[in-house]
Amino acid sequence: MPQMKFTDGEIKKLATPMATTWYSDPSVKGLRLCVTKTGVKTWYVTKWDKAEQKTRNFTIGPFATNGTNTAWAKEQVGRKVLDVIEGKQQTREERKVELAGIPTLRMAFDRTVDRRLKRPVNQGGPISDLTAKGYRQMFDKYLITWADTLVTEIDVAIINRFLDDLNLEKPFSAHKVSTVLSMTYKTAMRWVNGPLVVPGIADGERSQMGNRKESLDKDGNVKLDVTVPWADRWKEIEAVENEFRRLLGMVRWHTGQREETLRDLTWDDIDLTEGTMMCRGMKKVKASRLIAMSDVTKGLFARLHEIKRHKFVFFSAKAATGRMDRLDRLTKTAPGDLRHLWNEATTEVAEREVVFRWLSGQRLTDGETQMLGHYSTVPVERQRRAANLISAVITKRLEITPSNIVEIRRTGV
Repeated sequence: MPQMKFTDGEIKKLATPMATTWYSDPSVKGLRLCVTKTGVKTWYVTKWDKAEQKTRNFTIGPFATNGTNTAWAKEQVGRKVLDVIEGKQQTREERKVELAGIPTLRMAFDRTVDRRLKRPVNQGGPISDLTAKGYRQMFDKYLITWADTLVTEIDVAIINRFLDDLNLEKPFSAHKVSTVLSMTYKTAMRWVNGPLVVPGIADGERSQMGNRKESLDKDGNVKLDVTVPWADRWKEIEAVENEFRRLLGMVRWHTGQREETLRDLTWDDIDLTEGTMMCRGMKKVKASRLIAMSDVTKGLFARLHEIKRHKFVFFSAKAATGRMDRLDRLTKTAPGDLRHLWNEATTEVAEREVVFRWLSGQRLTDGETQMLGHYSTVPVERQRRAANLISAVITKRLEITPSNIVEIRRTGV
């Protein structure tokens, strides 16, 4: 076990290890610091238990990136050691007997996700597997320290401090973790049939989530540089050798659809005669949605039909399923930019916003759904009119004619 001097400054300097590493300080007997390969730092106390005749390890809490966290951790060592000596620190088996029926944070979380995956349609429908995966990733990365702790024994103040620190460094992750905790604690309160203090980011300290035009990537560059000419972005897409990947980029720009939705399309979902596509399992939208294509988009799908290789519209010979994998980031344009560029084009079209939200696969509010009438759908011709107006704005900004878009032919698929 490597040794070091436990100070806030020295701990902050620790590099993220390749594997979970434990550190000790010879001057602070019993205190240990665990650093995982994801960079999570957690304090532990180690003490020999004469009654149990074995070494006991107790979690104190995570290392906070601000404040005098090390001094606080050192104070906790004496308290934990005294509890062991006086027999107040129960064994895991003793706690199970005494607190039977009270879940750990992991148990409450697992039940929450399981219920949401099985949620009936009249309660909002089940969450997608992708959403469930995202919840689990947040839990395993940021809440693993408290996973095996009973919800009634969790020190909420420590989690609150952890969330506030995380909010300063990674606001998006902090919001996600706070959401996971909120829904997990709701389940836990039903489980124990009593109130619990729910951890969260301090009121008034939530970081404002910037959009792609304002936020920065890991290299410090603006995620969506609006100064790049649209024509330059289009030329970069045109230069992509693989025709399926090239056409996917073009379809994304002219539909505003999420990449995952388009890559899931099969030819059974496409009606070239009517110029429509049936999008299934869209993010946050559980029901299938019939979406009309603009004339430009229809031309792109007609070309895709000419080079059809598989049941999936966007084909990959490398994938076992035949379904194309994610688009690569280009020098000027990331795949996520295309949906935002489509949305920018809608600002120049005098149509109802609900049509745009329908076309791009966004979830409609209850008010918007009611506005659509009994069948809660946008008529195909109304969709197509809006789609054509948006495509017209895009082609004008690209300084090309619609016919040039669909006449592109290259080999190398």
